[in-house]
Amino acid sequence: MTRWLLVLILVAYALLAVGYSLGTPPWEAPDEPSHYLYAEHIAAHGFLPSEVPPQQGNYWENGYVTSLYEWFQPPLYYALVAPQISLMNLVRPGTIPQAFPPVNPVFPDQGRNLFELPHERAFSAPGLRLARFFSVVLGLCTLLVVYRMAMLTLAGDRAVALASTGLMAFIPQFTFLSGYMSSDNLALLLSAMCLLAYLHLLRSAGGWDLRRVAEAGALLALTLYVKLSLLFLLPLGLLCLSYRLVNHRSIRQSLLESAVLVGVAIVPFLLGLLILPGMREQVAYAYTYLQVKPEFVSLKYLVGLWPQTYTSFWGTFGWMNVSTPRWIANSLTVITAVGLGGSLVLLARDRLGSGLPSPRHLLLVFWATCGLVAIGFIRLNLSMRQPQGRYLFTALPALVILVATGYRRVSGRLFPLVGTVMVLFAFAANLLCLFGSLLPAYAVSH
Repeated sequence: MTRWLLVLILVAYALLAVGYSLGTPPWEAPDEPSHYLYAEHIAAHGFLPSEVPPQQGNYWENGYVTSLYEWFQPPLYYALVAPQISLMNLVRPGTIPQAFPPVNPVFPDQGRNLFELPHERAFSAPGLRLARFFSVVLGLCTLLVVYRMAMLTLAGDRAVALASTGLMAFIPQFTFLSGYMSSDNLALLLSAMCLLAYLHLLRSAGGWDLRRVAEAGALLALTLYVKLSLLFLLPLGLLCLSYRLVNHRSIRQSLLESAVLVGVAIVPFLLGLLILPGMREQVAYAYTYLQVKPEFVSLKYLVGLWPQTYTSFWGTFGWMNVSTPRWIANSLTVITAVGLGGSLVLLARDRLGSGLPSPRHLLLVFWATCGLVAIGFIRLNLSMRQPQGRYLFTALPALVILVATGYRRVSGRLFPLVGTVMVLFAFAANLLCLFGSLLPAYAVSH
């Protein structure tokens, strides 16, 4: 029964994500044109792009777009998408776009679309469509990892695992993100896999386990080739290893495991700086670009980030200009708050188990994940104003498991019913966002 319920959740997610993908016109999603240009450059030339924009003309008429050129990002995601673009160009030669539509002069005040609609349908960008479906697959894999993480946290509690997976699958903004081309999708998958590896380390029976440490380090190395913002996973891993020191009381073991984790994670990145042409320039630019701006260091500025971050965490589509009903965000917030409250009760009142770590220890790791991601979000916004909820999504797997575990603690034997109602509500809200907000907004855009 559990397997079929999981399949039902995954199928429903996939259908929704494909719906968002097909319903959103090409390029009408945050940073999607810039992500595409990066992958297209690798597909066409076989090496990393430079700071000089690869295309000129109408696409670059408006500074709103040029500010989003992604050339300085690590290359792993784009290296995976580039063969897909090349494949589509082999199947249908000439389909790589040579120019983008002009920027819509009335955006965002009077128009949903950032770009003016082309007069002909020839500009279909099938490579982009394939890359979007790749995002759907990445989201599907992320949900499977979340299910496994929840099963591991509560020693096989299938109800919690299904509730965690279903809640994440049907958060409207996550489903929308999974339907367009963005490196955030691979970042979310790899960060979830890295967190799962840490949980396995904590569940380890003790003694030397350098193989698992090395595997976690290898996953961390991959994350650093997707987004440098995922560097928070390194201190999180060291935190997990410090628990092993407390549990096994071996300083030598802890130092060796920490050295293996850091070495396996960092050395590949350092080798990339030495070997890959252009990667040093990417990192240098990112370091300069992300310097703290004094005018952003104020409580008023940070508080001003909240409204847009709040709404876009649950569901704001297009170029952050297609709104969804506010009551959906408020309802999901209440559901989340109650679950998080229950998880805090679990932390405060439940006794620790003996031997292997109890769920309490693992929940502390999830709370630490949420805290580190929040700190990274604030740090990013001290460099550039980006109050977008998707920048918090690397904490989403931890968040939904905390929420489901909290409801398990509060509702007890009624949890299967409570979890089902919670997931069905999120699914209904997602349907309403898709058919009531996104599709009507772009009804004349295809």
